[in-house]
Amino acid sequence: MLNFDYFRREPIDYQPKTAHAAMRAVEARLLPMEACVYQGTSTKPLNEEPIDLDDFDRILSRPNLDLKTNLLLVGTLTRLLGDADAEVALFAAESINTIENRYTSRIENLKQQLKRESSADVLRSLAQQYFELAQIHPGSIRNFYLRESFSFIKQLNKMKRMGQQDLILTVHVLLALGLADQAQKIITRLPNRENLTYLRLEMEVAFKRKDITTVQKLCDRIREKPGQLDEDSRAFLAYWFEDAY
Repeated sequence: MLNFDYFRREPIDYQPKTAHAAMRAVEARLLPMEACVYQGTSTKPLNEEPIDLDDFDRILSRPNLDLKTNLLLVGTLTRLLGDADAEVALFAAESINTIENRYTSRIENLKQQLKRESSADVLRSLAQQYFELAQIHPGSIRNFYLRESFSFIKQLNKMKRMGQQDLILTVHVLLALGLADQAQKIITRLPNRENLTYLRLEMEVAFKRKDITTVQKLCDRIREKPGQLDEDSRAFLAYWFEDAY
């Protein structure tokens, strides 16, 4: 049976920062097996101070990170660019470059596929990849990526292959470009506007248009469907209200 009482000892001679380092310490009999189990199963927010570069390196080793993770990584790494330690600043710059290169590499591969065959799935992927790349770029090139994303959405629309997720992406691209009124026009043409996903989307558009009255009305309509609320809807409402969902 595992026994974690060793943590209560004062002082602990050696406390590894990574699971790999903990395993090596166990092999060298510097620490009990509990140290390896603890380090391998415990979690710590990536942006929690002090920043653990080993954690960043471990996460970055995964080739297919989602947008939420990439945004967290880039946000924290951007702060580290100005670190007084040149090695830390270099690590941050190289890591951001790695994330960007993964997007550009996927985009180039998708474009090569598109040259061979005009595929709705490829167009959809290109629109999504450009949109995600725009999210990690705060500079002027951000709008270029957003316009590229929108251009592939338009091609998808010409093929009459627009699905729910494509409509949602279109609205998000328009909102990111500051075109809230155009996004509202799409909202008014949506089928089944009582759909919870569409209600949340309509609420985002209303907020961007500074239409707080409509935001409140939409919130009330969503709250009237307590039995239908999925995890995303509960999280969305929790952002707007102090109530527990």
